[in-house]
Amino acid sequence: MYSFTKANKKNIFAEDTILWLIFIGAISSMMIFFSLFLVTKSYLYKKDIKTFKQQITQNNKQINDFSKKIEFIKKEKILYTKISVNNELLKDGVKNLLDLIPDPITLTNIKIEKNSLYIYGITPRQDVYNILLLPPLKSIFTDTKTNFYQMDNGWYSFESINILKEDK
Repeated sequence: MYSFTKANKKNIFAEDTILWLIFIGAISSMMIFFSLFLVTKSYLYKKDIKTFKQQITQNNKQINDFSKKIEFIKKEKILYTKISVNNELLKDGVKNLLDLIPDPITLTNIKIEKNSLYIYGITPRQDVYNILLLPPLKSIFTDTKTNFYQMDNGWYSFESINILKEDK
């Protein structure tokens, strides 16, 4: 058998099938690349989440440290205010005490404690002390004791112990 036409080569796949295979291959490779992209992004997000959790832990620790420091500073401020007020009161008290001292009496030493006052000085006579200084001291303190020692020049050295008892 002989034919007047020459035989054409036949492809294993038809043109339409090749086109469909190329399209399916392209779509498959795009899906594989997209899934790799998603897996990579997921890994990076998990890594970022871990880093953020560590930062949150560190920030919470710093917040606690700062809160403790703030509380400490507030306590120091309250203590400073109390000390400042006490110093002002003590300063005013000493100024008022020194204003009480009459001119004939000379002080040599003053010792102030929490609830007591010790005064050492010199007076020309005991009654000058008893008339000019003793009444204001008795009006302030609950217990006042005074000891006199005569000096060689006729004046008196005195020691006054004044105690303020707190009411309970």
